[in-house]
Amino acid sequence: MNLCVELLDRRIEDGWGARVALREPSRGWTFQHLADETGRAGNVLREHGVRKGDRVITLLTDRLEQAAFILATIRLGALAVPLSELWRPNDLRALIADSGARLVVVEQSLSAALEEVRGDLGEVQTVIALDGAGPGQLDYAALHAAADPVCGFEECDIDDPAFLLYSAGGGDTAPKGVAHAHGTPVRAYAAYGTGVLGLTEHDKVFSAVKLASAYGLGAGLFFPLCAGAQSFLLPERARPKTMFEVLEVWRPTVFFATPSLYGQMVHDFEQADGAVAKGVCSSVRRCVSGGEALPARLMERFRGMFGVELLDGLGMTEAFHFVISNRPGAAKAGSSGLVLPGFEARVVGDDGRVLGPTEIGALEVRGPTVARRYWGRGDDGSTFRGDGWVHTHDRVLVDKDGNYFHCGRTDDLFKVSGKWVSPIEVEQTLLAHPAVWECAVVPAEDEDGLVKPLAYVVPNVGHAPGAELALELMEFVKREIAPYKYPRWIDFVEGLPKNAAGKLLRFKLRQVGRRQPTRPPT
Repeated sequence: MNLCVELLDRRIEDGWGARVALREPSRGWTFQHLADETGRAGNVLREHGVRKGDRVITLLTDRLEQAAFILATIRLGALAVPLSELWRPNDLRALIADSGARLVVVEQSLSAALEEVRGDLGEVQTVIALDGAGPGQLDYAALHAAADPVCGFEECDIDDPAFLLYSAGGGDTAPKGVAHAHGTPVRAYAAYGTGVLGLTEHDKVFSAVKLASAYGLGAGLFFPLCAGAQSFLLPERARPKTMFEVLEVWRPTVFFATPSLYGQMVHDFEQADGAVAKGVCSSVRRCVSGGEALPARLMERFRGMFGVELLDGLGMTEAFHFVISNRPGAAKAGSSGLVLPGFEARVVGDDGRVLGPTEIGALEVRGPTVARRYWGRGDDGSTFRGDGWVHTHDRVLVDKDGNYFHCGRTDDLFKVSGKWVSPIEVEQTLLAHPAVWECAVVPAEDEDGLVKPLAYVVPNVGHAPGAELALELMEFVKREIAPYKYPRWIDFVEGLPKNAAGKLLRFKLRQVGRRQPTRPPT
């Protein structure tokens, strides 16, 4: 099999060539146009030495050409390696070197970060630039004009690698490459795209999650192509105002985003004071949340404002996409849902013992899309456990009905007064207060060396940071959850550290040294 053939050639054979496959705000490509652009890109790559098994880096925004180059690389039997536009020069140096790619396709607006480290990347022989070429780069416009739209494909095994994604890394762990096979997106689509979402050729999909992530690549490109649906790509940064515009004008039926973005949409809707129509999501039949835990209160507020149920799911780069998800009409607030068909999950203790319901432990999964190793390296057994099981480093518990609840990372939980505290539980409680825009909770030591919760809070518009608000938030948490879990200190900040995938870098907030006492709530 060849994944590109399955996604494109088969759709055209079905007579869908004239139907729109991909759109941007100002242009769109039919399936036939996408196939032609993929063919031209493939011939350009082949002319510049790309062969089966090679890696091709794309450093592009989510534009139509990003999709064409990903598919073209796969068509040649090479590995597509989309990198986030948010990676900094040092990250790019490490990731490109790790991939062993010899060719990079870059957007001119993102070229400066690449050129800053290009001298350290001796293995990179060719840089193809879109929107004008700089020194030492090839101009794609000229290459494209001379390229044939018909490009042959390499026959591959269903388990041959087709694309390479870099995990966000956990804690202070550097990102690692995960190679996924030609058959992986098709298997994931069967389990989730069909099994949960019921995608069809009549759907219009809008994913606000970037194609450089596993969540975004499945949601925004592979799943819609599998279904023969339309997909809307957004090259610019995802902001609430833009989300409302796309939802109102393009009227998608399936919408993918992160909890952080849903939270911003709720906030901006409240601040808009009627400027955003309440029925802005009226075309959406499935609204999907992933990438981080979805707070129960946010799920309820979103549904109350927009009338759409949020379907939270839990996935990881090592498994390509969701392995656990809520089901339409039965989403349980605060839960990531049930295990998808064809997958297995278990919760294990620190000693490796499988735990029972309501016990917090580490999540392990296995199934048809789960990778067996990291790219270019062995494994010390901390992630890939044998027999197909992957240790996710996520702490979860399962209720009696089989619903999984995310409790943080394995290195995030800490004990206060001999009892476990989940930072996520405290964070979700703080987020229920109108003064909190974003927050993160970490352990810190008091003047006696005892561990207590410390909260970093980004205050909401209209709420002044200071001692009075800090004490109000402490009181609020103490009333809502077990008193020993309330934050003993609150630091107001302008923003929280996040990686290129938008995930919180909690380890950067952990404190060294002891904190002075704060007057506790009465």
